Amino acid sequence: MGSGVSSSEAIAVGDGGFLGRLASTIEALVDGIARSRAASLAVIVLVALLCYLPGFSTLPPVDRDEPRFAQATHQMVETGNYFDIRFQQEARYKKPIGIYWLQSAAVWLTGTAPNPPIWVYRLPSLASAIAAALLTWWLAMAFGRPRLALLAGTMIATTVLMGVEARLAKTDMTLLATVTAAHGALARAWLADTTRRRIGLALIFWAAIGAAILIKGPVGPAAILCPLIVLSLARGSFSWFRSLMPVSGLVLTLLIVLPWFIAIGIASGGAFYSEALGKDLFQKVASAQETHGAPPGAYLVSFFFTAWPVAAFLAMGFSSVMDRLRQPLVLYAAASVVPYWLAIEAVPTKLPHYILPLLPLLVIATIDAIEAGGINNRKPGWVTRFFATGPVVLPVMLLVAAIVVPILLHEPPLLPALALLAAAIAIGFVAWRLFAHSVTASLVVAGLTAMVAYWGAFGAALPSLQATRISERLVEAGRAAVACPDPKFASAGFDEPSLVLVAGTDTLLGDGERAANFLAATPCGAAFIEGRQLATFNGRADDLGLVVEQKALVTGYNINGGRKLDIRVFVSKGKAP
Repeated sequence: MGSGVSSSEAIAVGDGGFLGRLASTIEALVDGIARSRAASLAVIVLVALLCYLPGFSTLPPVDRDEPRFAQATHQMVETGNYFDIRFQQEARYKKPIGIYWLQSAAVWLTGTAPNPPIWVYRLPSLASAIAAALLTWWLAMAFGRPRLALLAGTMIATTVLMGVEARLAKTDMTLLATVTAAHGALARAWLADTTRRRIGLALIFWAAIGAAILIKGPVGPAAILCPLIVLSLARGSFSWFRSLMPVSGLVLTLLIVLPWFIAIGIASGGAFYSEALGKDLFQKVASAQETHGAPPGAYLVSFFFTAWPVAAFLAMGFSSVMDRLRQPLVLYAAASVVPYWLAIEAVPTKLPHYILPLLPLLVIATIDAIEAGGINNRKPGWVTRFFATGPVVLPVMLLVAAIVVPILLHEPPLLPALALLAAAIAIGFVAWRLFAHSVTASLVVAGLTAMVAYWGAFGAALPSLQATRISERLVEAGRAAVACPDPKFASAGFDEPSLVLVAGTDTLLGDGERAANFLAATPCGAAFIEGRQLATFNGRADDLGLVVEQKALVTGYNINGGRKLDIRVFVSKGKAP
């Protein structure tokens, strides 16, 4: 069980009444589960599913990245071309092929082709999120700490960032699984400190690196280079890394990645490399892309939300982590986290999920601080008392949002969500009160708080907000407006990728003039005209002598533009007499 208080922290709580007995029960339960690897893995999977499944199949496509990935995969399945990556007619070369192959496999394995619902494209992210939680356990087990490994594997599954990314059909969760697998192999090689070949670990390490490159290019290898270089410099030698067979391993990695990279380079005339490296990666390093700029330090602030509820406990135990930097677990975590964190803080483009590859190490370091008694829950200072309220804070914020947002959007109250979020607040209050008896018990109940909050937010609140389902409602209104089995659509002023995914690959995105031309040439079609394009649309329709009829008005809120939209659905009534 390593150094730490574990169940002995336990419990000087015998005189603590109900809360003391509850803390003792939780500590004993954690100890009992941790004794069995099978039980530990089963609990991690169960917790992950309970955190990730709410809203997984009921949330609409979340613009913009998710539907871009899903639509590109849809076109692969639609055309049978699993080599090139396209969004409509536009080449999409920002990321390698890996995630598209995984999403295509999900479509075929579920038998939902040719038009799968969005949750099918999310399956690789869900599977990867569960795998990442299990691999966090495996990484922690490298340090011989079953109890720590159990807590780390379960608690990482309860964090906000994991919950969000598990529900999005993107690359980031799959990247995390590959990086965590590589960390598990690398940590074992470093701890063994031998040059003797370890074939099994080498296979895991280099296959994970190859898979990470196919998923998101150089980001995965960069995350692994940090501990490899720092730990070798600290030891004064790279000899320990020879156990992972670097020459043979590089050959394996090249065999995994080179066939597609060479082929797409030839087929695209080099456009893939200029787009993926020159326009996507290097521009993010040089300047803020897509209005996602933020100053250095932004990740430190956002971490308390993205890594909730674990982040508050890390803040309380940070001084303990710093005091034990020479211990193997803390040293490995610091060598992995610090250089990578500094690098992404320095990059102008900042998105919350950029810290995701660091999350397993941060959670493991947090649990280690708790297990080592590095958080003073007997005579806490004001900072500790402040962060101890952490489990309550987010459910309160979510409850306020669940009350205010429907009012602003003129929608009915979200009563099931309110009930679940109120329950989450009550459980969070118990987690706060347990802090004085057992930090571990407080952490476990904080995880339960998160689970219930996600059922309220992801499972009940967000899927019920009709105002944000603009694409789905437009397509529904468009199909009701025309009397034909397979209508075509054009949109002016609303060009979100989710509309293409829901309406079909041949959906026309353009301005009001193009939408009028579309209606004039398409007998079985409808045009979606946002208010700013209405004058242009009407003017071009008049020039064409086209009689149009408004069939519906769809109002909603575009979360990307942060604007309320009024979109009219028009059909053609033919030429004016």
